[in-house]
Amino acid sequence: MGVTETLAKLAIETSWEDIPEAAKESAKLRILDMAGIALAGANQSSTRIALDTARYMGGNGRASIIGHGDRTSSPLAAYVNATAAHAQEYDDYTKGVTHASVVMVPGALAYAEDKELSGRDLMAGFIAGFEVESRVARGIRPALLDRGWHPNAILGSIGVAVAGARMGGLDVDKTRMAIAVAASEGSGLRKNVGSMGKAFHVGHGARCGVFATLLAERGYKMDPDIIEPSETDVGGHEKFGLAVCFSGEDGYDLSRMTEELGTRWELAENTTIVCFHPGSTAPASTIDAVLDVIAEHGITADDVERVHAEVTPQARAIACYDEVEDSYKARYSLKWSIAVSLIDGKNGLAQYDQSRVDKGDVQPLMEKVDITVPEDFAHHHGQWGVDGVNWAEMRITFNLKDGRELKHARSFARGWSEEPATWDDIVGKFSDCADGVITPSQRDDAIAMIGDLETLSDVGKLMKQLQPA
Repeated sequence: MGVTETLAKLAIETSWEDIPEAAKESAKLRILDMAGIALAGANQSSTRIALDTARYMGGNGRASIIGHGDRTSSPLAAYVNATAAHAQEYDDYTKGVTHASVVMVPGALAYAEDKELSGRDLMAGFIAGFEVESRVARGIRPALLDRGWHPNAILGSIGVAVAGARMGGLDVDKTRMAIAVAASEGSGLRKNVGSMGKAFHVGHGARCGVFATLLAERGYKMDPDIIEPSETDVGGHEKFGLAVCFSGEDGYDLSRMTEELGTRWELAENTTIVCFHPGSTAPASTIDAVLDVIAEHGITADDVERVHAEVTPQARAIACYDEVEDSYKARYSLKWSIAVSLIDGKNGLAQYDQSRVDKGDVQPLMEKVDITVPEDFAHHHGQWGVDGVNWAEMRITFNLKDGRELKHARSFARGWSEEPATWDDIVGKFSDCADGVITPSQRDDAIAMIGDLETLSDVGKLMKQLQPA
């Protein structure tokens, strides 16, 4: 049995009772978090353009746009809602995988609402899709990333397709077809990081996953073993499955996709990092270090003569912009994150809004910030969590105008496995994101529904709470 068939069988044949309780509870956290950040991103420029485009394209009105009153088709709703959820870089990250939830939650919600499915159906589909996506990711990373591919749409489309297949009651063979369609749709170029392109990748992945399921359930036929190369290569095409195409002939490991099958579930492993600071995940430890020093010593930006942050190669490569003129670059700038945290004494959505960038007071302080990669951090490059790699290791030194030198170090951030987010933490984040978009009663109802999601009779009831009253 090949890898594609093995993963399809896992997704379709695992009973609800055999899914670990920890995975079920984790799924609720992921769904609440992503629903909240989709509300927060509903009026971002990239979302507005996506929504205008969806309105132009039309749709059958079977799925809701979060944060707006529109209804459209499930693929287009998945696209707009996932774009919104990633528009401010406020979503979670699963170590060694990618930003899985931000593609999967909007895609799964759109399909579930379209088909009038229950909360339990949604949870089972989400968990199955998340597991398959995670396993595929571990088999083709880090080569996928090193070759210039942005993983969100490539991996996310597969996760959403599998979620839809599980929710829609597809058999194993049709699930293999859904995976094949999604694998052929996957795309995303890393050069787009720092622009609207990154949110597009997420929206594209969600849309492609739903579309793949809709095609597969109607009998669309493609190669049933799309992940792995075929043992024979008669026509010269058969080796070019997903693994070879995205990771190269020597860059993948199929065995990692099936190890501990059915006994290890990604959502039960506490590997998903919750984001409490907009922007990429790796620099979050540096932001928390700045906030730690502010809290402990009471310093302000006016006290600072110079700041020197030492970070890992991955953190520096991701948060690489040293000049910031827009909110997209701000989210990928360590210098901005450090400077704005010092000035504002906090780091949240407002610190990365375009109006904050336009104010112009952060850029001068950025010139006092130095970022280097020390030799003892050089090995923290490659797949996170493998061979001791930790992208978040950092040290920071503040040289103050009064002559003091303050030092601090962190190897993780708030919301990570070492300091995991609780349900109450996510409720607080959701409430902040929902403020001004939906009513307080809608907010409370949405939180309650997701908290007891396995008893919800119709996902459409939840989606109504995520649209303005």
